[in-house]
Amino acid sequence: MSRVLVTGATGFVGSALARALDATEHTVLRGSRDPAAQRRHARRATDRGEVPAGWVRIDLDDPASVDAALEGVDVAYDLVHGMGGGDDYAERERRWASTFIDAAERCGVRRVVYLGGVEPTDEPSPHLKSRLDTGVLLRQRASRCDVVELRASMIVGAGSESWRIVRDLATRLPAMVLPKWLENRSEPIAIDDVIAALVHAATSDTRGVYGVPGPELLTGEEILRVVARLQGIRPVCVSVPFVSQRLSSHWIRWVTRADPHIATELVLGMSSDLVCRDRTYWAEMPEHRPLAFERAAQRAIDAEEATLPASTRMIEGLIRAVALHPGA
Repeated sequence: MSRVLVTGATGFVGSALARALDATEHTVLRGSRDPAAQRRHARRATDRGEVPAGWVRIDLDDPASVDAALEGVDVAYDLVHGMGGGDDYAERERRWASTFIDAAERCGVRRVVYLGGVEPTDEPSPHLKSRLDTGVLLRQRASRCDVVELRASMIVGAGSESWRIVRDLATRLPAMVLPKWLENRSEPIAIDDVIAALVHAATSDTRGVYGVPGPELLTGEEILRVVARLQGIRPVCVSVPFVSQRLSSHWIRWVTRADPHIATELVLGMSSDLVCRDRTYWAEMPEHRPLAFERAAQRAIDAEEATLPASTRMIEGLIRAVALHPGA
């Protein structure tokens, strides 16, 4: 039985991963620097009838807390990013990664698992470059512990910022302007599949970099049309070749609930195809079949519907009422 630490355990991926690991033979520690967030998550777990989880304080700006959290840990998940904390996030992410891997080496951690982003076909955006650089840094500084980097594009699930942008655009715009950059392709993947891949990495013999693609290669336009159709909407779409990602990010801020800074960074990352170069990881899990995008999107829509405020549901219902529907 391994002792496993999940950093960023109050976040979208981290909280789901910790719950999945609870169902394994591992002893799971949830790491966070925010005591208030820990208490909120603990209350929710109690409300769900779950056994209270073990929490540890870990602040990557406080190396002593990192050493204390990693003491006696066999497998550590690095799920922390700083994209929502200002323009200097790339420097902070490099510093945090150095602190984390150095402490893991000192504490005898056997394996570090890092969730990064897909390398684009062209020059990466600042966000993607930081994700890629963090993975390189972890691997280069590790000498005794194995480092496994899994690379995913858009994660489809209620709580994902990239999904929130897609869902809100498809739901709230009965008429859409489609910039040329929406012709770029990616392989969106369901949150359940990402979690399965991360859980597998705790006990796998692999090390290095692996893509975890979804089963379909879709353009941004195709993704938006599928999500709209699932909600009974057939939007009026007009293609325009001259709208840049940065210009698009400004109006996206007004339409979606996504964090404005994160929304800008994510949109800038869509400047070229995001296609996994290594596709061998799923072969290690032959019993696992990643969800088709339509099924993953429907699950995310259903899960999010229950969490929306009544005022938001009312406004979106009015938009659906005036939108064109299939067969209209």
